[in-house]
Amino acid sequence: MTQENQHPIWQLPLERGGLVLTPCPGTKGVDLDTSLAQLKAECVSTLVTAISSQEMDNKGVSELGYKVQALGMQWYHLVIEDDCAPDQDFSQRWESASTSLHQAIEQGQKVAMHCMGGSGRTGLLAAHFLLEKGWQLEEIISKVQALRPGAFTKQVQVDYIKQVANA
Repeated sequence: MTQENQHPIWQLPLERGGLVLTPCPGTKGVDLDTSLAQLKAECVSTLVTAISSQEMDNKGVSELGYKVQALGMQWYHLVIEDDCAPDQDFSQRWESASTSLHQAIEQGQKVAMHCMGGSGRTGLLAAHFLLEKGWQLEEIISKVQALRPGAFTKQVQVDYIKQVANA
């Protein structure tokens, strides 16, 4: 696969497994099937999507969940409105997905997380997960911003994740 045919990904290695931060598969000039095949080749077993169904429709990737599952990967659709803090619905969905995400990592697999551009909402997903792993919020922000400088730039999202960290 040549560089121009690659969907952008940024990897955050963990003690076991790793997190993959990425823009929405099927965008950034690489079609959906190629993007998902690349994630699968990177040993991603699970994909967490923070964008809405309407956003997927608008970008022509409405089959994202179906195609992820057809490749044998798990898919979690945990919507966060762009430039906003997660709502109560997200919290309930996160709670039901979290155990599976941790199990995948403990088995040495990779979990990919994305929003549209791979920064703001993606950073919140990563922060939720890493807080549950016992990481300190300052370390999370530093490591995630090193990969995705656009993460944690919206005050409402920073305030939200600080609340989660202090809960």
